[in-house]
Amino acid sequence: MARGDRRVKLQLSPAWHRQTFAVHLLADHIDGMPERAELVQGLVSGPFAVYAGDAFRVGHRSAGRRSYTLLHLPSQTPKLKLPRIGLCRQAALDFAECDLAWENAWAPDVTGPDLEKAREVHRRWIGWREL
Repeated sequence: MARGDRRVKLQLSPAWHRQTFAVHLLADHIDGMPERAELVQGLVSGPFAVYAGDAFRVGHRSAGRRSYTLLHLPSQTPKLKLPRIGLCRQAALDFAECDLAWENAWAPDVTGPDLEKAREVHRRWIGWREL
């Protein structure tokens, strides 16, 4: 760190804890559900949370297809859908490496010097496919 550099790396708790939180769900035109907010139970660490479901619904669609979503907690905005909780937690660690204003409750205001790095992390995880 250069002298006068006040950047502080976001520290995520290694012990994620269970908590109830709100998630902003998108309109689901297939099931006829409007855009809405729902309370969900999931895992939380810092400004990130993980819940079972996707950006349109809470819970799993069927017993065989599981999906979990990484959420930016202050804005209640779903960021990534992945097939396992552990992958969401790893993605959160990757995002935490980026120097951004994660505490902002309005997702477009989450900015900082590592914005391009965060976009690359997002692109990498969006492209992730289980082999």
